[in-house]
Amino acid sequence: MKLRLFGVVVLALAAGCAPGGGYGTIETVSGASVRMPTATSTAPPAPREVPTETHTGKGSGEFETSWPADQLGFFTFDCPKCTSNVIIDSDGGEHGLVNAIGAYKGTTWLNTYEDRPTKRVTVHANAAWTATISDFRSLPAVVLGQESKGKGEAVLRLPEGVSRVRFTAKTRGNIALWIHAGDFRDLLLNQIGDVQVERDVRGPGYLKVDGYEASWTLTPS
Repeated sequence: MKLRLFGVVVLALAAGCAPGGGYGTIETVSGASVRMPTATSTAPPAPREVPTETHTGKGSGEFETSWPADQLGFFTFDCPKCTSNVIIDSDGGEHGLVNAIGAYKGTTWLNTYEDRPTKRVTVHANAAWTATISDFRSLPAVVLGQESKGKGEAVLRLPEGVSRVRFTAKTRGNIALWIHAGDFRDLLLNQIGDVQVERDVRGPGYLKVDGYEASWTLTPS
């Protein structure tokens, strides 16, 4: 199934809009293919091993990152005692990284836009936290024909040869599924509430689950 992006409307939900809010950023689309902006049709840099960065703090603050601008990074934020809004922003192309309420642990990606690498990260939290930026080696890899289970936001490695995934999720909030492969990203799914779908994909690449309240399963084929 070939998906084409016709438009993306981003709506940042304020945490206080409704009870049990904090669904984060909702992106509604017709189609899902997001071609990465580039002046020429060149292949992205090959992944390479990069030492993990670790940053710690308590409450709101910010830190600078020295992550290589030409390398995809994977950002994990852990605040087990947070009780209010957890909002993580950056100066990179992805901008908002986390928008949640309460205790949080999850992973997203950085530097998917070649011309807008992340250099500074801003944290809004009310407890002690740890933030790490790691390379591809930190990610769990899905296995053809085997079910992977998870809870909350995560990024998974998708091996070569996978052409389809079955994805189910239980959540009261927003749930989205992205793929990043080569020089493009695809938004495969975006809705509120429980879901059970199958989507065409292309490996090798990375799958990202957005939905901090969700419990989910993913099976590649």
